[in-house]
Amino acid sequence: MRRLFFVIIFFAAALNCVSQNNNASNKKVESLYNEAKTNAQAGDKVKAIALLNQVIKNDPQYYMAFFGLADIYHETKEHQLEKDALVNGLRISLDRFPGGYKFLAELLYAEAAYSEALKNIEQYNRLKKQLTIEENRLLESCRFAVKAVESPVDFHPENAGEAINTTEDEYWPSLNGESNALVFTRLITKDTDGKKIAYPQEDFYVSRKDSAGWQNALPLGPPVNTGENEGAQCISADGRLLFFTGCGRPDGLGSCDIYMSVRKKGKWSAPVNLGNPVNTNSWESQPSVSADGRLLYFTSNRKGGKGKMDIWRAEELGVSPEGFPVYGKVINMESVNTSGNELSPFIHADGKSLYFASDFWPGMGGKDLLFITLDSINTSLPQNLGYPVNTSANEEGLVVEVSGDRAWYTANNTGFGGRDIFTFQLPDALKPQPVSWVKGKVTNRKTGQLILSEIVLNDLVGNKLIQHLYPFENEGEFLFCLPSGHNYGLNISKPGYLFHSENFNLLVTNNRYQPLELMIALDPIETGKTTILKNIFFDTDSFSLKPESKGQLKEIVDFMKTNPGLVIEIGGHTDNQGAENYNLILSAKRADAVVKSLVEMGVPSARLKSMGYGFAIPVADNSTEKGKALNRRTEFKIIESKSGK
Repeated sequence: MRRLFFVIIFFAAALNCVSQNNNASNKKVESLYNEAKTNAQAGDKVKAIALLNQVIKNDPQYYMAFFGLADIYHETKEHQLEKDALVNGLRISLDRFPGGYKFLAELLYAEAAYSEALKNIEQYNRLKKQLTIEENRLLESCRFAVKAVESPVDFHPENAGEAINTTEDEYWPSLNGESNALVFTRLITKDTDGKKIAYPQEDFYVSRKDSAGWQNALPLGPPVNTGENEGAQCISADGRLLFFTGCGRPDGLGSCDIYMSVRKKGKWSAPVNLGNPVNTNSWESQPSVSADGRLLYFTSNRKGGKGKMDIWRAEELGVSPEGFPVYGKVINMESVNTSGNELSPFIHADGKSLYFASDFWPGMGGKDLLFITLDSINTSLPQNLGYPVNTSANEEGLVVEVSGDRAWYTANNTGFGGRDIFTFQLPDALKPQPVSWVKGKVTNRKTGQLILSEIVLNDLVGNKLIQHLYPFENEGEFLFCLPSGHNYGLNISKPGYLFHSENFNLLVTNNRYQPLELMIALDPIETGKTTILKNIFFDTDSFSLKPESKGQLKEIVDFMKTNPGLVIEIGGHTDNQGAENYNLILSAKRADAVVKSLVEMGVPSARLKSMGYGFAIPVADNSTEKGKALNRRTEFKIIESKSGK
């Protein structure tokens, strides 16, 4: 791109070559050219243009006059006139001004005339031989764009519909984990009577999806929506947390800051500023929170970045008593950032697929949408989403459903007016890792009432904590996203109740999307109550505990320490495959193995009993594989309680 000072340098350089290339004997032409230069330096573009046209009229071969016109038209943004001047100047200059090819390539690239742009930048490359970083970026982008147009991706965007879009601008879509709640920003320019308002207002709206489709969007309302502008938001997978951008606020640290609100009992709390180190005295915006809530991606122009706007990431350090996550350890996402602008990050529920926008990586022009997996972030380059997802215009603000099949974005395509929200089927090559989710409610078995409990999700391979919800963070309901390739253990506990465990083994799955809904009833601690230990594992025909059982064993130890008056029985059960006596012995040895491990972990042996039942007490039909799997189990039973229950 040319600069304002180019006109000054341009005319000065031209005078040095006029005698050689433009017939210096023509004193009238030289005088007109000098006068044009003086007027251009003084900022009188109209007079300069008129004088340059006189130069051309007197000497049609005076090519520098064409390039002078091109530069002035560039500054006045009259791009067709600029292009005409460049074409004429290059036609007669005989490659004496190589920069003209670069400037023409920039114009053609911006107009999506990619093949012609490539020809011109390649000619510039041949003449100059060594390109700057910016010039090489233009060359690579032209090459990419030509190939992208020749091999377009399958792309059929659909308007999200009148329940969401209006004649106003709607943009920045964000979805919960179930993809049945859409929060977006709407720019309000008219009052309820249809009259234009003095100061357009950005507010959040939410649309919910039921069996009939998307319902009419409603304002999110106070205290999140205010008389100021709110925008660039994201909602957590469980729909409990809303992160957004607020600018020029009294509690702000910089020009724009990231804020957060928590949803409790159906209402959003007053937003709070995330504070340092997420927010600084610079510009922070466009948050995207990981499905487990542990990582927050955002855009900032703070010091220490690689370019103008960079993508940064903060790590959750803990949770405040009010249920607000506390973030720290902010790092720059160096592998995706450039000397240009990288912004609008979106981290998919798989925790690995990062989508973002950039005006620097090779693309179609403006801001393009790109994709990279964090597993390969240090060894691979971001992948452009391709044409026609990306065009010569600005594309940004893309989100992808948990299923990985559909994406949502904003475009100026024909719709209800202004910017609308669209959705499209994501090409297979751009889909994230398969992800499922589990949604549950926790109740008191006796009363049926929802109860606040501690909910822990672990990756059993390595016993790695995935997500931990404390009682003050949930209202008896939860939703966890489950990327494939893991064996998950879920444990739910509450003082005074028998704990509950679930297992979700997604180590091998061909299904992209397997949502689960659970109704979990906790039993108050009483003698005779039983729970199945769904995360105790043995190999077939073996009584050696597998390493994945460690998490469940620790949960039992913690429960026994919290309830010192209990004596419990570990019961082993099998399916009906094999001889009765063999299964009886196997089940007893498995129960013994669990008890032995608990004793080694500090539980007094006097508080533990073991019993093998073989296949004497089935809980399902042994004639099916599913039933047999349910019958192969280890149970935890309260057989004595000092409380007398």
